Amino acid sequence: MRRSSVPAGPKFRRAAPQARREELIEATLASLSRYGHEGASVRRISAAAGVSMGLITHHFRSVDALLAAAFKSLAERLLAQSREPALAIPGAPPASLHAFFAASFTPQALDPAIFRTWLVFWSLVPHSAELRAVRDHTAGETRATLASLLTRLKRTPGVPAFRIAPAAIGLSALMDGLWVELSLAPSDLEPAQAVALCDDWVQALAAGAFPALRT
Repeated sequence: MRRSSVPAGPKFRRAAPQARREELIEATLASLSRYGHEGASVRRISAAAGVSMGLITHHFRSVDALLAAAFKSLAERLLAQSREPALAIPGAPPASLHAFFAASFTPQALDPAIFRTWLVFWSLVPHSAELRAVRDHTAGETRATLASLLTRLKRTPGVPAFRIAPAAIGLSALMDGLWVELSLAPSDLEPAQAVALCDDWVQALAAGAFPALRT
């Protein structure tokens, strides 16, 4: 006699807390990329992760805490992709900075999904202390990396003395603007042109072209 077929219920698997948190972070990034601001809801995120909404609040004290963790994860991932090739080039300041720029404008860094997700984070920062703290931390990490690379440049014989901190902020702002332009209007600017503009900025700095940055 044949047994009747009974639809199986949802299958849940146990996972280590850290592994589960990472899965929820990835689901959050996927949800934001697909749905924009609507993807920031617990309902959307839990659906993307294939878990109950209660599991999210079990691992994160609030949806803002989960969004902040996702923001931090994405920012650190992008910075690592640029920082590692730059720091791998010792003793050649322009070359290491060029490597940082080139890695910042790769097809992976210019993935439209990343830009869509980043826009959601940016829009939420003014309304969330947790997201603001992550933004300040990750921006500081990026500027610290640029400051380290610019310090190498400053020590190069013949380069006029300049203030590192505002130079790092200016260069970071230039890169952010070029990234937005490449993401919004990719037909107007090539990634290689963005890299060249950053290289030109560094060369101008090394030639003393920015009086506001001189010491």
